[in-house]
Amino acid sequence: QARNYRPISLLNSDYKIFALILAERLKRYLNNFVHPDQNGFLPKRQIRDNIRIILDTLEYYEAHPEKQMALIFLDAQKAFDNVNWRFMILQLEQMGFGRKFIQAIE
Repeated sequence: QARNYRPISLLNSDYKIFALILAERLKRYLNNFVHPDQNGFLPKRQIRDNIRIILDTLEYYEAHPEKQMALIFLDAQKAFDNVNWRFMILQLEQMGFGRKFIQAIE
């Protein structure tokens, strides 16, 4: 399908290596800033952990039918196509990331 086309494969290797280095450096700090309940794409946090949370929640409410429950599932498809880059840069500044790192991302 056309929506699965990934133009990043057309970029040169230098850019890919540089982006990988930036991503690895950023990963070191993300666990300090991202809420513990958010899983996936972070070191020691797997998306499959959410499945366990859902199962635990369902088991709890099955054992307590007097309680009310609602589960909401969100699809983040194309989330990275809609990034407000000015907001992202401001957040990195507020988190204390250095100017050189931020300029590399810009």
